[in-house]
Amino acid sequence: MKVVVTFPIPDVAKQMISEHAALQCWESEESIPVSTLIDWVADADAILTTLTCPIGREVLAHAPQLKVISTVSVGVDHIDVGVAAERDVIVGHTPGVLTNSTADLTLALMLAVGRRIAEGDALIRSGAWSDGWKPNLLLGTDLSGATVGLIGLGPIGRAVATRLKGFGCRVIASNRTMRSLEGVEFVDRETLLSTADIVSLHTALTPQTLGMIGQKELALMKDGAMLINTARGALVDEAALVAEIKSGRLRAGLDVYTEEPLPLTSELRELPGCVLLPHVGSATERTRRAMFELALANLFAGLQGYDLPARLGTT
Repeated sequence: MKVVVTFPIPDVAKQMISEHAALQCWESEESIPVSTLIDWVADADAILTTLTCPIGREVLAHAPQLKVISTVSVGVDHIDVGVAAERDVIVGHTPGVLTNSTADLTLALMLAVGRRIAEGDALIRSGAWSDGWKPNLLLGTDLSGATVGLIGLGPIGRAVATRLKGFGCRVIASNRTMRSLEGVEFVDRETLLSTADIVSLHTALTPQTLGMIGQKELALMKDGAMLINTARGALVDEAALVAEIKSGRLRAGLDVYTEEPLPLTSELRELPGCVLLPHVGSATERTRRAMFELALANLFAGLQGYDLPARLGTT
């Protein structure tokens, strides 16, 4: 058997995989070229990958022996899961283990945008804070008592809702299916957008959710409202969001973008009223270790013909 790994992994992980199969591992921090991946998967039984490596129809067509794809991520929008299913390739992912870290970061962005944390830090570092305390310096908005609208109420959305209770927030939510969650009021999406002080996205990227927050939806939001996105960048029409932030009408806290890394030409980089992070929602030592361990467990189970601990569609 053979395993292809599309990103650098620790030596201990290489040793673990090598005990089960021949290993071919991409060692560069740069993304593996599609042509190289196609060449490598010709005789591969499994792929260990991340969300930065697209695995589409062309790659899968050149992998006749492939049994399992294990991705170190919850989202699988980088994998053509329809073609994988057609070819009887099992897909494993890493749900659950990053819920708390991502929920924590979501609240961190709400606080950072509302209390203008990045602007205050920049003021200090630039030496521009020279007059001491002022009554109107960097006036922000409170998270405490705010109305927060959650679009998507899966594990991360529910974890965010739980945390918001401690701030005395009114939590409203819009979800594909009705869920019973104490302290959360379910409303339609239009009501949520027009009512919430903060709108936070917690839904998967699918053909149905692509661009779900566009110019029309942003226009429904209250003046001064905040959009938080720790899910997927392509859920939002980025150009429309830039226009709203540039006008001063909306604010944003973003951990994900339509194109990653965020291009140097992106206007988001120059705009006040938004806090930008480099896709670090799950970036804690404990969470990344748990994600990697689960991805390896999925990989080994698939190689051995066992049920995956976290098979896509069953978790």
